[in-house]
This record gives sequence, structure tokens and C-alpha cells, in this order.
Amino acid sequence: MNSSEFLLILVVAVIVFGPNKLPMLARHLGLAMRKVNQFKNQAQLLWEQQLNELQLQDNLRKAEEADKHYLPNEQIKRQNDQQVDGNKEA
Repeated sequence: MNSSEFLLILVVAVIVFGPNKLPMLARHLGLAMRKVNQFKNQAQLLWEQQLNELQLQDNLRKAEEADKHYLPNEQIKRQNDQQVDGNKEA
């Protein structure tokens, strides 16, 4: 918004509301904008928390899947190592 648009809005506001009610109108507008910003910030924080929780759940699921694939192979490797060690001792 450039200065000429702002000046036009100010003139219209003075004509419509009068110079006496303009400070009250500005105060209410400021309070409304503050509440809108607070709501926006709370919604953004909630969204980020939900996204982080979903990412954590996804990472846990991936870790469990990796464990399912890795652990059986690791157990087989340990058994083979034990058999090799047993053959060396004999």
C-alpha cells in the first residue's frame, strides 16, 4: 500500500466515523490484528508439533522395519561366528 492509498483510506475513515471516534477505531483495529496474529502463531505452532510427531512416528516405523531386516541377518552371522569359533577350538 503506497502513501496515496493510505491517505485516501484515512480521509474516508474520518468522513465515515468522524475525528472523535477515529482513535477508538484504531485501538480496536490494533487489538483485532493482535488477536489474529496470536491465533496465527498458535495454529502454526500446533501444525509444527503435529508434523514433528508424524515424522517421529514415521522414523520409528522405519527403524522397526530396518531392525526386522537387520537383526535376523545379525543373528545368523553370530551363529556362523560361533560355529567357526567352535571349529577352531576343536
